[in-house]
Amino acid sequence: MMIQPDIIQTLKKVAFIQNNIMLNEYETQSQLNTKLWDGDQLHSKLRVGFIKIAKAFYKFLGIDTSIVDVLLIGSNANYNWTEHSDIDLHVLINYLDVNDNYHVVNELMHAKKSIWNQNYPLAYKGMHIELYAQDAQQELHSTVGVYSVMQGKWLKKPSSKMISVDDAAIKQKAQPYEYEIDQLDPTDTNIERRVDDLKQRLKHLRQIGLQSEGEYSVENMAYKYLRNKGYLERLKELEKSITMNSLQLENAGNELDEVAKCFVRHISGETLMRGDDWVNIIKKTQARVDPRGQWQHPGHCTVIPTNNGAITMKRVAYDVLGIDETGHYIMMKPEQEYQYPGKVIFEIPNTAQWQTVIIQILNEIRNGSKYTK
Repeated sequence: MMIQPDIIQTLKKVAFIQNNIMLNEYETQSQLNTKLWDGDQLHSKLRVGFIKIAKAFYKFLGIDTSIVDVLLIGSNANYNWTEHSDIDLHVLINYLDVNDNYHVVNELMHAKKSIWNQNYPLAYKGMHIELYAQDAQQELHSTVGVYSVMQGKWLKKPSSKMISVDDAAIKQKAQPYEYEIDQLDPTDTNIERRVDDLKQRLKHLRQIGLQSEGEYSVENMAYKYLRNKGYLERLKELEKSITMNSLQLENAGNELDEVAKCFVRHISGETLMRGDDWVNIIKKTQARVDPRGQWQHPGHCTVIPTNNGAITMKRVAYDVLGIDETGHYIMMKPEQEYQYPGKVIFEIPNTAQWQTVIIQILNEIRNGSKYTK
């Protein structure tokens, strides 16, 4: 037994859940989210809880101005909610009461939002609660519902009527971005510039849509389409990887040598890795356990749980060394399909960060490993 059965089952569950999530935020529901609403009235206990959270957030901001209102907006204040929708609470304040430099206050509020949401990841029944300090003078570019939590009433009631959105136009708008993100190569010397350029263009795409036609504009729905398919998360992970590599003072040589030795012994059959060994390898390589592998985490080591050992290299721009729990290994090539005898495959991307490890493993296997003697 190479990996404990309970670990394999857990990985398979992760694969099933992530492969079957389908978000359609441009489709309306017949009623508001019953986890929050009784008809069109917010559950009374939730209203008290949201106000308590908003006041804690306001205190965290550390500013000397009053709260004008607390608004519940977004999908959970409308009929286009899904089980994955966030709860968006906007605390209204007058920015110019904080400082007469609007730009400085705006930057401060965005920074505070980021820090708060990282340090206090609040959720209710599986829905993340996102806090933001909004300028009370800012016009809400929204064609849908706005609910005042403080006043306990709708400022703008949503409609349950089906909103006409052209699916073909949304996909057409999103496709160029899908293609560009699929083509990103972590080994490209200009990768940082390309990622930054894509992020700026995506931000601009959404801003144009919100400012022109609101939440149901083709531009904003294309942005959501890309987010829901995991493309924005891939950009985020790639950017994080680039930053980590640029800050690395040394390549943690000793630990990576140990990783290579473990894999050589595993592949040669001298010492097959078991549950704890795999956990240790995952920790040392900071591998991601994800059925989408390199698609979702380009340039990172990944662990892919499968039902039948099948791996596709479609839309992966670089070679990847795959090793399963039986010790079977393949240096996989872009755009090819592969079959492993095992069901859990550890992937090492042939990028600058991991190239030395791959060369070390393959050389030891081909030349007769000194580690197995």
